[in-house]
Amino acid sequence: MKTSSGAYAFSKAELQTLREIARGNYELSSIQAKLSIKPPLLTYTLKKLQSKGLIKLDNNGVKKQVYLSDAKHAILLRNLLTIYDHVDWENLLKDKAIKILFQVLTGPDKLTGVPRNTLWRYMKVFKARGIITHEGKVNSQFRGLPEFLEEYHSFFAKKIANELSDNSVILWQRNMQLLIRTAKSSKPSNRYFHKTATSIFPMYNLPLFSEFDVYFYSTTKQTIKPEDAILHTLLIEPSNVRYSTYALLLLKKTEKQIDKTYLIREAEHLGLEHQVTGMLDFLQTHMRPEGHSLPTWVDFVEKARDYGVMV
Repeated sequence: MKTSSGAYAFSKAELQTLREIARGNYELSSIQAKLSIKPPLLTYTLKKLQSKGLIKLDNNGVKKQVYLSDAKHAILLRNLLTIYDHVDWENLLKDKAIKILFQVLTGPDKLTGVPRNTLWRYMKVFKARGIITHEGKVNSQFRGLPEFLEEYHSFFAKKIANELSDNSVILWQRNMQLLIRTAKSSKPSNRYFHKTATSIFPMYNLPLFSEFDVYFYSTTKQTIKPEDAILHTLLIEPSNVRYSTYALLLLKKTEKQIDKTYLIREAEHLGLEHQVTGMLDFLQTHMRPEGHSLPTWVDFVEKARDYGVMV
């Protein structure tokens, strides 16, 4: 999988093929004739749909056939295509549409990674078809659409995590960004896996040891800065004092090189602004802000001494 967005998105040919299968047209020769496409394109399309976990091929008989798979997201999509057969899904769900719809579903105020003019164009079409309400939410009248979006996203998140190891655990996810815990023996399959959080603390002379490594998967992030490592450490368990303490240690250790503007901006994006502003206040006042999962100042000083961090 070269990029999550490329593998995640649907082409028009894929959606047309899925519609035919959902209508009960299972023979490859019939689908090819119905869609007026050449065999190489159909083969390529079927391969893409297989990688999405949506279809299964039957090559045992004289006539080659294809069916929708038993995966939950495939069942939900079949229901969607069947119940709303009149909707031109091949135009509505192609290209960046799935990514935008999922972001609208999970947080319409945090649409990221899509150029504004592209977002405006898609949103205009979605609203005109009634897919998105005037309030900017996925229309619940399209029964099964939110469930399909969530299940399809979950399928891809697991697929990405399994590229590291079958035993990888997703600690956090938003859209197609993931925080993954995996065995130290795991080897990243591509450049979108970035080692982060406590796994890179030794780079800053903080000798934390663990049987696991933590990776941040992102197709847009180039490098992991200390600010990122601090935030990703918090994401492991945001309300856990242990990880808050680790994040504080790295924050204090690198305070001269930390870009606080970047730190706070990224914290807002990850939903960690409350924790980060509390940590910054804590280091200034030596007082634990109310409602924050932080150590006492005495405990932090002791832990800093253990790790050679000047306080």
